Amino acid sequence: MSDKTDISRRTFLRRASAAVAAIPVVSMTGMSVARANPMAEDGHAHNYVADAANADHPDYSEGERCDNCAFWDGNGGCHHADFQGVNVAAGGWCDAWVSG
Repeated sequence: MSDKTDISRRTFLRRASAAVAAIPVVSMTGMSVARANPMAEDGHAHNYVADAANADHPDYSEGERCDNCAFWDGNGGCHHADFQGVNVAAGGWCDAWVSG
């Protein structure tokens, strides 16, 4: 084999190995960063309040809280469509409360 062929082969192998090594780095650039959902504020939807003791609504009954609602997911989230993308307080309340 000639020297020219060996140099081309070495160059190819160097470039190919560099390209293969770069694949994971390039694929990570398109990944999004996980972010925590923001907390719902009072009045977010359905007369939501972060503290059920502050609920001033005719539908509110003592003991109704987000953490004993059927929509509660146990991790600060609510499965109700109007509360997607926000966390709710375990001790909160809204007029969509359903016994769970």
